[in-house]
Amino acid sequence: MRDAWTQESATSAMVSIDAPMGSSGRAWVMMPRTARLAATTTFASAAAFAASATSAACMGASETKVASGEDGDANVKEAKPTGTPTVVFVLGGPGAGKGTQCANIVRDYAFVHLSAGDLLRAHMKSGSKDGNMVAEMIKQGQIVPSEVTVNLLLEAMRASGKDRFLIDGFPRNKENRDAWETTAGFDCDFVLFFDCPEEVMTERLLGRNEGRTDDNIDTIKKRFKTFRESSMPVINYYDSLNKVCSVNSDQSPEDVYAQTKEYFSKFA
Repeated sequence: MRDAWTQESATSAMVSIDAPMGSSGRAWVMMPRTARLAATTTFASAAAFAASATSAACMGASETKVASGEDGDANVKEAKPTGTPTVVFVLGGPGAGKGTQCANIVRDYAFVHLSAGDLLRAHMKSGSKDGNMVAEMIKQGQIVPSEVTVNLLLEAMRASGKDRFLIDGFPRNKENRDAWETTAGFDCDFVLFFDCPEEVMTERLLGRNEGRTDDNIDTIKKRFKTFRESSMPVINYYDSLNKVCSVNSDQSPEDVYAQTKEYFSKFA
């Protein structure tokens, strides 16, 4: 009997997804079977993963949130099933210091650091048929569907053989968040949010000399605008669920990490 991670066949398949914003209908993207997961997939069998710890500092006393609707009925958000991995979404504006602090967490708490952007870029360079298709979408100015990114993340998580993950720069928008909830079948444990003034982030970006073409003042302003309009609503959503661990990253890297690691002491 095949488990939830076994693909339907050994070859690729066309996946129907919503077309990018600004167009109509649906688009088709070639997804390898190794990257497709059923919408009802749990991460793996319970034996494969230890029960993940919940960050009480971020989520309050209970993992279950009950809200009363207009009709008086209670809408219950169930706790994440045991046996699923620990997932921390890491968000913050460009230059907030996410990468630096993720490296510290990986070193001290045995997390795996996954960057959605890095995975997507590697996928495009892989030479695979679906990777070339995604590269062509980007070349044509089309938005890569969130389902593609989510499946790449889930495949990387499974391939790592680990059960603790920092997912850097994701979800960037509501579409990302919806795709994660639908495809992964479980939510994050908490969101680690590095809060930093834009003027400080601008100074860092202009001074880091990493050779990135998007580290120029005009592009930086556009990236900040995108973060405010697309990513902050995601952070606010998780904050409404008491799932945001906020860190003031307008400090030295050492001071930022001193605050950050308070949220990870339970994983030591």
